[in-house]
Amino acid sequence: MTKFRLIQRGYFKKDVKEGYLLDEGGIVGLGYMGSAEFEFGAIPKAYRRIMHNYLDYDIFGTNIFTPENEELMLFCRKDRATELKESIQAFIEHPYHLKEFSELEKVPKAKKEDTGFSRRRTDFWWCIDIGIGDWMAFLKPKEQQVKKALKKDYEEWWLMKPEEEREEKYKKSLEW
Repeated sequence: MTKFRLIQRGYFKKDVKEGYLLDEGGIVGLGYMGSAEFEFGAIPKAYRRIMHNYLDYDIFGTNIFTPENEELMLFCRKDRATELKESIQAFIEHPYHLKEFSELEKVPKAKKEDTGFSRRRTDFWWCIDIGIGDWMAFLKPKEQQVKKALKKDYEEWWLMKPEEEREEKYKKSLEW
């Protein structure tokens, strides 16, 4: 089973319903992680790896549900979906130490409107580990919004770059 270590926490911006995934007008904001592994261009590199292989990705249900019955969805490479779903389930059942806390283990336990200490502030997760395949997770109600944003980024940002530049950026994204 695959163990992951670097999961970026994120949240869906309330005032943005459509757009790119990240950046100023993006639908997702990223939490401060506090470790060097998440700095120095790690997120842009992870996104380049995803964009380079975008056609090999899809969205899958995980069969993991919040107390409000919202399913955790997984955006990952098609050939790694089964392994990653099992790995996420195993992590949620028996959380282990990650570089920074993720709140992923709270999905089946923390209620949406909980205001207590154990509440979940995160509703978007992005694994940036090189080697096991980059993946993102979010709750089912955001599926169409994420699909549109990813497609927009792929078509209006990634494919607009010359092929040589895309290949060069992808190769550089494979290194820390």
